[in-house]
Amino acid sequence: MFMVTFKDFITRDLVTFFNLNEFAELHNIDGREVPAIVDSDILKIRSDNRYERFDGVYKGEVTVYVRASDFVNRPVFGQHLRLDGKLYLVVECNEVSGVLEIVLGANES
Repeated sequence: MFMVTFKDFITRDLVTFFNLNEFAELHNIDGREVPAIVDSDILKIRSDNRYERFDGVYKGEVTVYVRASDFVNRPVFGQHLRLDGKLYLVVECNEVSGVLEIVLGANES
């Protein structure tokens, strides 16, 4: 008897989350168009310490959710990554159930 697991359901739901007609939008990540969900508010909710300010310069961060299968190599801490033409540093990258949560940081003014 074949049993469907919770992980099977999550994997199947990824199709909906990364559907361009549902949640995801195409973003250019290091020169490739990838279905992604970009969130600049989630870090504000998690912690107010994420936005440091020094004399007109502040550290901005954005979180990008992508399917892990869309990346040959998983981004690592400190790696440069270009999102929609803007250069960031990878602050953090975690994988949960086939989804990469990539936190990107950049100094802005």
